[in-house]
Amino acid sequence: MGKNIILDKASFRKKIERLSSLPTLPNLLEKFSKMVEDPNTTMADFGKELSKDQVITSKLLKLVNSAFYGFPGRISTVTHALVLLGNDVLKGLIITSNIFENLPHEAYPLWRHSMGVSLASRAIANELSLEDIEEYAVAGLLHDIGKVVLHIEANEEYREVINHAHTAEQIMWQAEREILGFDHANIGRWLCEEWTLPAKLAIPIAYHHKPGIPSEHKIRVAVIALADIVVRGLGAGAEDDLPLGPPDPILEEQIPLTLTQIRKLLEEIGPEIESLKSLVPEDMK
Repeated sequence: MGKNIILDKASFRKKIERLSSLPTLPNLLEKFSKMVEDPNTTMADFGKELSKDQVITSKLLKLVNSAFYGFPGRISTVTHALVLLGNDVLKGLIITSNIFENLPHEAYPLWRHSMGVSLASRAIANELSLEDIEEYAVAGLLHDIGKVVLHIEANEEYREVINHAHTAEQIMWQAEREILGFDHANIGRWLCEEWTLPAKLAIPIAYHHKPGIPSEHKIRVAVIALADIVVRGLGAGAEDDLPLGPPDPILEEQIPLTLTQIRKLLEEIGPEIESLKSLVPEDMK
């Protein structure tokens, strides 16, 4: 027997479009998008505009200089980061560097999981010799952005969803749909639309639990979906003790990895995922 829906879908969508906890971020992303569309905009123009916001700039440079990226030399300017990573990746990192720090401490496994899926997405894309590997990494980093928003904007209601999923031993996104009437992937898609993220990032975020649905960017969706499963299988899920659910058969079709390749991937990312487990909530800041 299902529980009563506790959030109104239309009202909540309007609420997350405003995101009161991130007042400057939507305006910055809108300006960033307009600059991307202008063919006369240079990398220096991007860097100059972003550097006007010292808080966002400092958070962004802290992220790209972290061990997570591991660039051999220090990146000291936003322009340098743009040259190395590109517009779409940098836009994703702007979001990441500002929104995750608003997570409540009890939700820190979600941050740890997102970092892990990003690492795994990059490794899988690299193993498949795909182009634009960092775009896969950012899609992995943002794949559960809807959960982040639920923790920030509807913390009490989302705790009820999590408790229900534990009691019923239910897959998380299914519990969300039962109690909220929508799931975190829906929220991720709304945010991508609001922040005008490109389809190559938005579609994997929206369909990482249903990789058989989209007709475009299928490989990107499959990589993020597989990375999510692998990281949870390695014990670094956002909700470790909830059911994982069977993988979609389309993943094997879209990502034809051999057993040798799978072993290589696990050997590569296993230690990194294990190291993420030792992080504490203060490391999010």
